[in-house]
Amino acid sequence: MKVKEFLQTTPVFTTADVQKVSSSKESAETLLRRAVASGEIKRIRRGLYASKTGKYHGEAAEPFRVISALDPKAVVSYHTALVAHGLAHNVSFEYSFRSSSVKSPFSFEDMRYIPYAANESVHTQVLHGAAYGSVLVTTREQTLVDCLSHLQRAGGAEEAIRSLSAIPYVNFAELEDLLADASDSLVARVGWLLEQKRQDWRVEEEFLDNLETRLGRGPYRFGSVRRRAEGWSSRWKLCLPESEEEVASWVWS
Repeated sequence: MKVKEFLQTTPVFTTADVQKVSSSKESAETLLRRAVASGEIKRIRRGLYASKTGKYHGEAAEPFRVISALDPKAVVSYHTALVAHGLAHNVSFEYSFRSSSVKSPFSFEDMRYIPYAANESVHTQVLHGAAYGSVLVTTREQTLVDCLSHLQRAGGAEEAIRSLSAIPYVNFAELEDLLADASDSLVARVGWLLEQKRQDWRVEEEFLDNLETRLGRGPYRFGSVRRRAEGWSSRWKLCLPESEEEVASWVWS
């Protein structure tokens, strides 16, 4: 494949990708410099480029393609996993992923890309989409645990609840495995959400009882809680960011 054809048919690529279709490393570097200068490609960050020629002329780089081209082993996580699963309640301009090779965040075309440390025990799956091909993503159950563990990475308590409650069903065997070594605070948050979704997700009372027995004295907190405007779940010893009635209204059904 000639380099010109490669640039016209590959939306996001690395320097190494261009070297594979070039006659030499030097030739590839010269070609990249000229293509950037002519506007045929844009530099996303060191060693990573987006095509702006052919059918990609005037098109923004697809964020999942950026992540997978940068690190094929990257795992889309947190709120970005909600986006990938079609669950996110609100639009975000931040894209989060776990990576063992990418350490620093970067921005491109009004999008902010935020890497987090890789974790080999994370549960993943491959998702396919017409816009991005395929991408490695945390499973819905892993995403649920991740977002309730790190609410700020999920857009806050309200966004997390609204988005996670849109999950169509839950694999309880997987969820139980993920919660094996969870903190009491996480168990309380998960327990509260499962109780709210008891009918939709067909949550067995025994599962809830087992989570409840793991709790200590508490209290636990569901995100940032204002002292004068907070709710309380007695079963889960959980302080809520708003009244329990208000927070329960965030749950999709």
